[in-house]
Amino acid sequence: MTPRNAALAALAALGVLVAVLLPDLPAAARAGTSPLLYDYEFRGTTGTVPNSAPLGPVAPLTLIGTWTAVPAGVRFRGNTSGHESVAYGRPATGYSLDEPARAAVGFGARIVYDAPATGTCFPDTPNVTQIGRYSAQTTAAQLKLQLSSCTTSSTQVMMECRIAGALTAPDAPPLVSTLPLVNGDPYNISCVKSPDGASGTTTITLTVTDLNPASGGQSVTDTFTVPDLGYLRTNEYITAGNTYPLPPPAQNTDQLNGVVTRAVYCAGGPLNVSSCLALHLPAR
Repeated sequence: MTPRNAALAALAALGVLVAVLLPDLPAAARAGTSPLLYDYEFRGTTGTVPNSAPLGPVAPLTLIGTWTAVPAGVRFRGNTSGHESVAYGRPATGYSLDEPARAAVGFGARIVYDAPATGTCFPDTPNVTQIGRYSAQTTAAQLKLQLSSCTTSSTQVMMECRIAGALTAPDAPPLVSTLPLVNGDPYNISCVKSPDGASGTTTITLTVTDLNPASGGQSVTDTFTVPDLGYLRTNEYITAGNTYPLPPPAQNTDQLNGVVTRAVYCAGGPLNVSSCLALHLPAR
């Protein structure tokens, strides 16, 4: 056999091996070579934010309500007396999130934080970005970044992350960063779950980075050990700035009043997820 034919035979054998192994890969890997599921850049939008992940689902976010385009992205605004805003969308078919327990899953956002208009804490938890909805009655997959409420602290606001899967208790609380937020500062936030482990536990890592040099550019990573999450699967909306469908104005307590620049979701192997978030949410 000539060297060229030997090389072709080796490639063919590799193709067979890949075909055999491919069904066992996480959904993100089966879709292509990129762990990037969703990538939403809010700068320059006129009302619709496309998913720019090359191999991700077609799932543009539609902006409605009292939002405003600003140089840093989109400023969401609302209250409980008639004003609301949100960005929302989901794939036309299939699941918005469909990842096995053995996959690592990470997501993050870049925001400009606005402190409470009155007082030192929020009465509820303003939503930054999420896939899926919380359910107090049933297990429901969810990825969510939110600001803390007065229940967490009455004197300062931190970022919170909630990742829930098929095995997560309905009343499992969000995980809280230890870095207090500074009014007007831009932040990178990321939250990553490791693959479920043989020990029955997994880790969730929440990193919050202040991008304002004048504030010292502080970055804090908090790591939590939690029970295995199980399969993460939901066909609920992907949102930024609030929940969707929007609640009646009087119940609009999850409204974010602040700027969202970018929202990113990645899944696959642990190193690929970490690299995906670092690439699409660079520290700058």
